[in-house]
Amino acid sequence: MAFYDNKPSKLEAVGNGSYLYRWNIQEVKPESVEQTSEEGAEAQAEKAPQFSCEEVSVWEPLTSNKITEAVITSKWDANYEQKLVNEYNAAQLGLYGAKTSDEAKAHIKAYTDYLTERAALKTQVDADCAEFGIL
Repeated sequence: MAFYDNKPSKLEAVGNGSYLYRWNIQEVKPESVEQTSEEGAEAQAEKAPQFSCEEVSVWEPLTSNKITEAVITSKWDANYEQKLVNEYNAAQLGLYGAKTSDEAKAHIKAYTDYLTERAALKTQVDADCAEFGIL
């Protein structure tokens, strides 16, 4: 997670052949801070809004697939995905009891949740790449 004082761009050239790709850019309203004036009166000082986002570095040449791969591997490593696949397959084969057992359902749900989030990220990256003319 990265934080910025100003809203960051989705894609920024770093200058060394790499780019920062940012997604999930959200405004974060910091909590106000109590300050005491010289007269002893307390006042609420409003902080300027900040922005949070997730970001990855990607090297040229930029492609949608390269950015998607960087985003996905920044969130999950290959071992995590393989673990989910193995547990899903084991649940489908009845190794956690019946497919309808709570344990099997939990493993099946974990994998389908992962696939849903992964697909949403890919859709977001593809939309951003289309916006920037990246194939």
